[in-house]
Amino acid sequence: MTNTFKLACLLGAAALLPAVAQAQTPEGAYVAIQGGVNFNMNEKASVAGASGDVETNVGYAAGAAAGYAFGGGPRVELETTWRSNSVDSVGAFGTNGDLNSVSVMANAIYDIPLGMDFFPYVGAGVGMSWVMADMREPSTGTSVNDDDIAFAYQGIAGVGYNITENVGVTLDYRFLGTTPLNFSSSAGNVDYDAYYNHTIMAGLRYSFTKPPAPPVEEVVEEQVIEVPESYLVFFDFDSTAITPEAGGIISTAATNAKATGSSMIEVTGHADRSGSAEYNMGLSLRRADAVLAELERNGIPRSDVAVYAKGETDPLVPTPDGVREPQNRRVVIVLK
Repeated sequence: MTNTFKLACLLGAAALLPAVAQAQTPEGAYVAIQGGVNFNMNEKASVAGASGDVETNVGYAAGAAAGYAFGGGPRVELETTWRSNSVDSVGAFGTNGDLNSVSVMANAIYDIPLGMDFFPYVGAGVGMSWVMADMREPSTGTSVNDDDIAFAYQGIAGVGYNITENVGVTLDYRFLGTTPLNFSSSAGNVDYDAYYNHTIMAGLRYSFTKPPAPPVEEVVEEQVIEVPESYLVFFDFDSTAITPEAGGIISTAATNAKATGSSMIEVTGHADRSGSAEYNMGLSLRRADAVLAELERNGIPRSDVAVYAKGETDPLVPTPDGVREPQNRRVVIVLK
């Protein structure tokens, strides 16, 4: 018993090791059923000054559990397991009967995450065991038909595999031990050292996984197309003719005005300082009217356009009077 219990303790201590990979272990509430075989250790029974080892045959075990897995490793559960063994002999006497138990255990278990659906686990539990003895020794007529409840503890080591997100299978070893027991018999009180049991069980587990988090709505940023607010249309010397380059600029201005929903378009004509101020004022107005006509051909209503003329009073490039400057021969289109 001592070596077995030490082994169970070492396996339980391994649960304290940090996880080395992202968990693929169960998460949320779960229920499980399990079944397998059990082996009772031979323990001494004493009655009326006589004693002998109670030897049992390999028996069966069946149980169920309900618990909660916190995800990433730790979980807790409440387990109840029935173990049944037939009695082979007590000391030198052949004996008929059974030694059964029902254990209710609170377990703390750690699923060791390996980053896959397969994972080992270790744990420990405490609780109570209700042990029932029903034995008869034919040659002496001595019989025991009694039960006792004792404090119980166990160590757990096993492996699990997730078949689906909700369903998994397990295979584990459990060592169960109790404090001493006492039974009544036809020969007097029977002192039973302890109930020590090795159990190997396969299990089926169903996890009530947490509902998936609501999908994060992808925020699609509306693409904002920035368009210029003003456009420059240049003219040849002493001319109001719309050049191909100027026509392209006016067409772009008209398209963007419609796309952005501009409520008003300002068209302002300019001239350089070659010529008289009066002549340049009229020339700048004719240039503005030429641009207005081109805007109308591009689908801009006349009512949406305000026309201004500034002559030579607002040069783009300041020059002395009488100087020809190409950048001052212009019309400015402004989208409002």
